[in-house]
Amino acid sequence: MLPYRPAGVMFHHFYDANHPKGQGAISSEDLRKLLISLDLRRILPAGEWTEKAIGSRLSPIDVCLTFDDNLLCQFEIALPVLEDLGLTAFWFIYTSVNQGQQERLEIYRYFRSVGFETVDDFYEAFRRHIQGTHFAALVRDALSGFDDSKYLPSCDYLSKKDKEFRFLRDRVLGKSNYELLMDSMIVVHGFETADLGRKLWMNDDCLRYLHKTGHIIGLHSHTHPTTMGELDQKTQEREFTENYRHLQRVLGAPPKTMSHPNNSYDSRTLAVLAELGITIGFRANTQLLEHGPLEMPRYNHALLYRQMLGAIE
Repeated sequence: MLPYRPAGVMFHHFYDANHPKGQGAISSEDLRKLLISLDLRRILPAGEWTEKAIGSRLSPIDVCLTFDDNLLCQFEIALPVLEDLGLTAFWFIYTSVNQGQQERLEIYRYFRSVGFETVDDFYEAFRRHIQGTHFAALVRDALSGFDDSKYLPSCDYLSKKDKEFRFLRDRVLGKSNYELLMDSMIVVHGFETADLGRKLWMNDDCLRYLHKTGHIIGLHSHTHPTTMGELDQKTQEREFTENYRHLQRVLGAPPKTMSHPNNSYDSRTLAVLAELGITIGFRANTQLLEHGPLEMPRYNHALLYRQMLGAIE
């Protein structure tokens, strides 16, 4: 299933009776089947992967597992599967939610997962909501020349509607306008967000357990900006320094690994990470054939899952 090239496999969302089946989410049984299909003999413990990567000793068949975004569904659904199979992984954590904040990125995902039959239903509702605002003309003009084949070309797991939505969110509306629209949409739908934190994110005790049992905890920024590489140097430094300090405080050891939120970074990002002593970093795709230690490739689990289903059929 995987080409012979050392790489990580990137996971995000999982579902069961307590966690909704949103876009891209898989079950514990799906995860088990996927890991077995990858060949368990190829999957290195996170610590061994780190040592080999630092020493430039990774072989073409080596694979590691990574989990982004500090999600409770990962701890409650994916972790028991890993423990049953004797596997450890990298867990890349954004930490604002461990300090009492509710990051909107995940709140909005939960809203569209439980409030709509499909993600396409949400996209249609989002566009209808925009039509009643002063952003309508801006969005209409922006989409008139939109070519999905040229936007996020490396993210072939995204549909045209996925790309349109991300284009509007990140390039047309921007963070503040997007959040204004989403917050008003949530109010219109009567959706409650006050107590979602306990349902969505791991707490510090979860992180301590992972660290104690041989998993590796790494940086993923403090507030998970979607366009990190476009932020000024001081903001990038603040994002990763606060992230670093929280994890060091909780784990009693300095983090040495990371993954790039939304695959957005630039040379300044890499300099900030190097200054913090980060030795291994992961991208969200496999597009770079030549890369440094802070740009290790990863395969999206959604693509591998589709391949597995195709092979089964």
